[in-house]
Amino acid sequence: MARKKKLKRTNGSGTVYKLSGNRRKPWVAMKTVGWEENEEKAKQIKKPIGYYETEDAALLALLTHKSVSQQSINEKTTVKELYELIKEEMVKEKKAKSTIEGLTASYKAVSSLENEALYNLTSMDFQDIIDDLIEDSEAKSSFGKLKKIIWFVSKMYDMLIKYKIMSVNHSQFLSVRDAKESEIPPFPEKDIQTLFKNDSNRIAKSSLILAYTGLRISEFLDLKKSVNVDLKKMLIIGGSKTEAGKDRTIPIHSLIQPYVKYFYDEFPDCDYLFSKDNEKVRSKYYRDYYHTPLIKKLKLSDLNPHSFRHTAASKMKIAGVNDKALTEIIGHTEIKFTDKRYITVDDKYLHEEMEKVK
Repeated sequence: MARKKKLKRTNGSGTVYKLSGNRRKPWVAMKTVGWEENEEKAKQIKKPIGYYETEDAALLALLTHKSVSQQSINEKTTVKELYELIKEEMVKEKKAKSTIEGLTASYKAVSSLENEALYNLTSMDFQDIIDDLIEDSEAKSSFGKLKKIIWFVSKMYDMLIKYKIMSVNHSQFLSVRDAKESEIPPFPEKDIQTLFKNDSNRIAKSSLILAYTGLRISEFLDLKKSVNVDLKKMLIIGGSKTEAGKDRTIPIHSLIQPYVKYFYDEFPDCDYLFSKDNEKVRSKYYRDYYHTPLIKKLKLSDLNPHSFRHTAASKMKIAGVNDKALTEIIGHTEIKFTDKRYITVDDKYLHEEMEKVK
């Protein structure tokens, strides 16, 4: 789609330009809806607000267009409008990309209600969607996905409460019912020892870093040497996803210090700790082209990289690391959550604990 005439406006206020070809409405008005930041400068994120027969009509539409945040929230505000408002606030607050992606996924799950006013809906409208997802085996809806949908619904009700449209957050009545939390086991100790024996392999090195830091794979791949890695103090300062998980301080265990130094020096011109020929690696690429081949090559347990996070939590718990330190390193607010979702102990440990009873 070629652009011909483009009228420049104040940066961030949008633009109007004419599309090529013989069109009934050739003029498009584009509105700035957010900003995407990179290392060099901020880039506008734009979306069309409409197509018009004349330039003047497009300019008028742009001048009079109001974003969701400029509109008054009332009893007629739709699910779609609330989603856009919540997303807009998250972008301004510079929430983690994964958090915004989770919001969008949750919105898509309830998009059948997007044009409905939230005020007119009941908790059962959302419960029906959740129940359908639970019963649909092809949907493969995890417990976490369902909980995120409830979180999104809660955020929408909070918005109406904020503007005194409602007084009750009806998401409290939603339930995942028969859905069960998936159990993610840690890598067994024999696999960890196999990794140590094969630590000439760079992916074995990165796997052991995951197993002794509790970092999520996305967090590990986001680490920058200039910001997140302090080799003098032997600390990693990083993390994302939740407020409790942001910028947490993780001591670099003596067993993995050589591996962290290896990646630090591997590509001197790249700021990312782990990279592929000086380029940032995406989580999916790491899983498909690094992790899975290593699993097959070393005949390790067929588990995904997230299991290394559970390995770290289990190792710390078994070693007697105190609850405060454990939650700080893993990035949770409560030890109960860590115990419930992350801690797995083996039979040997249970026997040793039982023998302490005199």
